[in-house]
Amino acid sequence: MESTEQINTLNWEVEERPIFANGLKITGYKGLFRGNSDNLLSIQKSSYTPTPNSRFIEVTEKLHNITGFPIKNYYDIDGGKKTLAFLECTEPIQVCGHEFKDYLMLGNSFDGSTGFFIGNSSMMVRCSNRFSKNFRQLQVMHTKNNSQRIDDLCRTFDMFMNQRKKLFTQMETFEQVKIDDSIKKALVERLTRMTEEEKLGTEISTRKSNIIAQINNSIETECRALGNNSFGLFQGITHYTTHVKQSKNGIFGNPFGSLNDMNQTAYKFCNELVLS
Repeated sequence: MESTEQINTLNWEVEERPIFANGLKITGYKGLFRGNSDNLLSIQKSSYTPTPNSRFIEVTEKLHNITGFPIKNYYDIDGGKKTLAFLECTEPIQVCGHEFKDYLMLGNSFDGSTGFFIGNSSMMVRCSNRFSKNFRQLQVMHTKNNSQRIDDLCRTFDMFMNQRKKLFTQMETFEQVKIDDSIKKALVERLTRMTEEEKLGTEISTRKSNIIAQINNSIETECRALGNNSFGLFQGITHYTTHVKQSKNGIFGNPFGSLNDMNQTAYKFCNELVLS
């Protein structure tokens, strides 16, 4: 598993401190700092209640005890602005006849970008394509009573298993939807945010042309292997984000940032094809 910063334990804690401007304390706000380096992680309203790393580790270990899933690793991202933990799901899963390896993913942030959340991070074994999805029903915002709500998530672990099953069942339906070049083109246009002029083949930069060619190549690679259907189309995008666009310092599963945005857009697009 790769990360910008791989660590076995989150051996530091977040610290809340007042912030000042021109020597005066700013009321209604506070700074969140990484305790072992004094690096500023974010400035938040006074009502913001972060979930500390000690609590994050405690919940990860509690879920390990509940599920029996082994803890694979902890990570911090962007200097500690986000944290992740992965537990390997021991129950085997296949989608469209292909083996998948997947993980229970826990996440947290100190920059306000996410609450405490539980999701799934999967890898298609044949090609190592990766896809992560946060489950909205399993997210707790950083408010006063967040610790109690996190405990509630642990007690309703069946909800994770249900959401996991629903995710893979939905992927199964992708195989039933046949696609043609016009569908592939429509997704690429959406992913690259092509303007009307660019769609007509004018005013398109060399850089964007190269990106489009790379995405199309990934789509064709996966559709040749999996068929001209929505499942092949979706795996084409996860192939691109995993093997082509992925940076050297990429995060396992692509759970954040532009790569995650592309994967979520492709997943939503393929869902729309199923429903149409």
